[in-house]
Amino acid sequence: MTPSLTAGLGAARRGLTQAWTSPEVRKTYAQLVAALFFFATALDVAGIWAVWMWTRASDAPWWSVVALMFLRIAGIAIVLLVAPIIALLVVNVVLPFLGDRVFMAGMRQRAPARAQELEMAPGLPLAQVVVNALLRLATFLVIGFALVLLSFVPVIGSIAGPVLQTWRSAVTLGWELLDPYFDKLRLDRPAQRALLRYHQAAVLGFSLPFVFVMAIPFVGALVFGLAQAAIATLVVDVIECDRREG
Repeated sequence: MTPSLTAGLGAARRGLTQAWTSPEVRKTYAQLVAALFFFATALDVAGIWAVWMWTRASDAPWWSVVALMFLRIAGIAIVLLVAPIIALLVVNVVLPFLGDRVFMAGMRQRAPARAQELEMAPGLPLAQVVVNALLRLATFLVIGFALVLLSFVPVIGSIAGPVLQTWRSAVTLGWELLDPYFDKLRLDRPAQRALLRYHQAAVLGFSLPFVFVMAIPFVGALVFGLAQAAIATLVVDVIECDRREG
């Protein structure tokens, strides 16, 4: 049976609790959080400033002012949703080992024997890991830009843009958090997409709470590392459990 949205939500809750109580996770995630905080904050400030400047109205009719107000709200919402995901993608391109360390710390907390097996696996070549990360970043940027353009459509766009961006951010976040696991399994991109498609509901259930929290400026960055460690619970309780039953 295909894993459900509630299975992902449950994994997020259990994984977050286990990650927070693990001294090893708290130690390893500090470096990741520091890097992500810097990039996410810079993107938030730059993006919100750009949206504010583009939606200024001077001597405009009232209906234009109202339309620009909705556009400004939608634009800022998209910036807050997109910035932390871009920061995570960039950090994983520049410093791919940080996410791997935090993920393995979470795995050792949740399933020590399975963690040992994964640690002994050679994984994908570093060059392939970086290429995969760059492709995810490029794809997310292209789709994100298209959704920004969609938000310029009066009324409908200001609603559909943020909603679709939330869904896309959740999918991308789940993929990015699972990247260290896919690396150890030596899965190529088609195999990764196939696994994500099968577990899409559970991955969305896991990622959505983190997407909303991460969208909070300054505070959101603090949960990045916990999300990376907590994804181990989704791996053990949902993905690999389903594979064993299958």
